[in-house]
Amino acid sequence: MVPIDSELVRLLMRLGYAAAWQGLHKESVAIFDGVAAVRPESEMPVIGAAVVAMLTGHEHMAVETLREGALALNPDSALARAHLGVAQRLCGAEEEGLALLQEVATQTTDADAATLAGNVLSMTPEQLKPHFSRP
Repeated sequence: MVPIDSELVRLLMRLGYAAAWQGLHKESVAIFDGVAAVRPESEMPVIGAAVVAMLTGHEHMAVETLREGALALNPDSALARAHLGVAQRLCGAEEEGLALLQEVATQTTDADAATLAGNVLSMTPEQLKPHFSRP
């Protein structure tokens, strides 16, 4: 396998998220699949795929992807747990999602995960749902 620079992987992840938020879901999944091919041990592209599932209204798939994919790869991933809390809330498992987000917000040393969890804790279920304006 050809070694891939970590900075390139980070750039690809950013591009995948940008594509997802712009509604380019197939393209973002293709990017995350590519990252997973060169970093099969990483939960990060799996988290990206779960975000796409949430953005497309497949919250239950996101929960499954995070539990069976991202957390199977890295059970200690605070970022995967924070995203799982978001997905649970989107699925209507409000108490379970809030408890997980509270745990991540207060007990992790991962600043990104703590920030995500803290921000989402302050949102109502309606605010949490993705809203897009389409031309």
